[in-house]
Amino acid sequence: MSINESDFRDIMAEYEKIRSRNESVREERKREVALKLPKIKELEDKAAEAASFYGRKSIAGDDTALSSLHDELERIAGEKRELLVSAGFSPDYLKPIYDCPDCRDTGYIGEEKCHCLKQRIINALYRQSHITAALERENFESCDMERFSGESRQKMEKVYSEAKEYVKTFATSYRNMLFLGSVGGGKTFLANCIAKALLDKGYSVIYFSAFRLFELIADNTFRSDDPEERGGFFSNIYDSDLLIIDDLGTENTNSFVATQLFNILNERNIRRRSTIISSNLSLETIKDMYSERSLSRIIGNFELYYFTGEDLRMKV
Repeated sequence: MSINESDFRDIMAEYEKIRSRNESVREERKREVALKLPKIKELEDKAAEAASFYGRKSIAGDDTALSSLHDELERIAGEKRELLVSAGFSPDYLKPIYDCPDCRDTGYIGEEKCHCLKQRIINALYRQSHITAALERENFESCDMERFSGESRQKMEKVYSEAKEYVKTFATSYRNMLFLGSVGGGKTFLANCIAKALLDKGYSVIYFSAFRLFELIADNTFRSDDPEERGGFFSNIYDSDLLIIDDLGTENTNSFVATQLFNILNERNIRRRSTIISSNLSLETIKDMYSERSLSRIIGNFELYYFTGEDLRMKV
């Protein structure tokens, strides 16, 4: 998923701050240990001398030099660990500190974006989707079943129970959900509840209204001149842990939109990435608007939940 240049610079600046902060902590630890354990400096000097000595031997043609250097450095490292533990420090107290050991707080593993950088990009996009504030209001903790009555309440209690189970088993099960029903029945609210719960667990969640999603797809397909940017956009649509498409049917539907919907559902199914769709449409109307292929993907891979009852937005 592509973000604007300013947001990306901010993300990379955040990595610089993280590296600077962790290096400052490490330097402070070095000073602390040096005061309590002067012998640590002696061991570090020995390690430097060993590297120089065996380095010269390796250059001179000694095939065993590098192996001998490795053994010597391991021995010195063992002495350092024992010395640290004896003084009440952890054995790794002087090692480099990383928030993300995988990329060492650079955001990249080789030339590939690290999972932590991908998450930051998705979080930035999530903020751009303008529902961050909504999640503070619409979450499982704020859900009030008193707003439902009679048979509707029983159905909603079951649906919300399923949604909580969906979150609980998200890491181990591949499930898609389709919320159907009239306007104001609570579909978007429940999707937001799930989004908030999964974001809090550290999963990547992308939310789009159907109108905005297909608008961005058109922009990236027809207007983007950057293949990498275009590829990144579709990669994240296909690979985010959860994609939420809200209000399917409110966009201007045509053959391009129908094809893109099928591609999204098909790719995410192949990659076993979960999707939640909400719509005011019936299954029959979805078939008419988006083709039999898209409907078969929905029916075959999605759990259907029907939201009935009065418009909850009218209740205060």
